Amino acid sequence: MNHIVISSFENVETGDMQSQGESIRLFDSEASARDHFERRSALLESAVAKSLVDDPDAGFISWLLLLRMPLDVSDIDEALEDLELVLEETEEVEDPFGELVVAYEGFQQDSDGRREYPQATALKGLEAWLT
Repeated sequence: MNHIVISSFENVETGDMQSQGESIRLFDSEASARDHFERRSALLESAVAKSLVDDPDAGFISWLLLLRMPLDVSDIDEALEDLELVLEETEEVEDPFGELVVAYEGFQQDSDGRREYPQATALKGLEAWLT
């Protein structure tokens, strides 16, 4: 069974700050996906801290999502197509990925500090991006 890790790192004012290919990775095992999730989490935390030093008045949102794929997929394009199909078939608006979510973490950070970024908000953003 495949797992996919999706990350988001954005400046609230200017948008996505990830390089192409950084935001989505596909794995053949949950263990590999969890390892990447942990490494990516540390990288995002470091990137946000550096970005706040470079621009102390900016605000940043970062989140990570680890999903279990409902069917085996061979590449990222196929995974994204499957996730789009999941969205079309689900009736639960607040939690469109339901039991597929294995792990999530998200934060909003600015000069006032760091706060949790709600999973539902991240999922809605991902849903908008996928459809």
